[in-house]
Amino acid sequence: MTTNIDQPFNREVQYAAKRLAVIRSAAGAFRRRGYHNTSMVLIAKSLGLSKAALYYYVKSKEEILYECHIMVYGAMDEAVKSVRGQGENGLEKLKLLYGAFAALMTRDGLALLADVDSLKGEFQATVLARRGKIERAVTRIVEGGMKDGSIKKSDPKVTVFFFMGALNWLNVWYEPGGRLSGEMIADAFVEQMSVGVAS
Repeated sequence: MTTNIDQPFNREVQYAAKRLAVIRSAAGAFRRRGYHNTSMVLIAKSLGLSKAALYYYVKSKEEILYECHIMVYGAMDEAVKSVRGQGENGLEKLKLLYGAFAALMTRDGLALLADVDSLKGEFQATVLARRGKIERAVTRIVEGGMKDGSIKKSDPKVTVFFFMGALNWLNVWYEPGGRLSGEMIADAFVEQMSVGVAS
């Protein structure tokens, strides 16, 4: 048996991977039980860690919630970038983006866009800034669709808040392994959104 000396043990990589596993596991617990009903003891138990070991990776439950939000908004940023240059008009771009967002809500057990009020200080300010960035990006697409005639004219922000609110509720009621797959739900959300905003 040979050892690959080009890939030595990297403590930082191992730490980052374990920390990510902690955050993902906690996100799933938050989703099932609610943030306030999920204790650090429960999170540690689900990972087979002691509470002391858990605190090696995260300082608090609030930090986990913050990281959940940041990871979701990072994925949303990537989705926004992915639709640039795609779609023949604003509605087509919006359908692509909304489908990507809906898919994200049903993937990895990570999506958690509620409980912002449970964050304090810099954590809350940073999350609100990231959310605002996403909302502005989606609003620009909606405004473009209104300008090119593919999306019916109304208040762009109200339109964005309406269907982003639907995504937040998806995060609440979606159950992995349920009757409908994530892909089926994403398709249904896109169809309903299209019916609501198409001109």
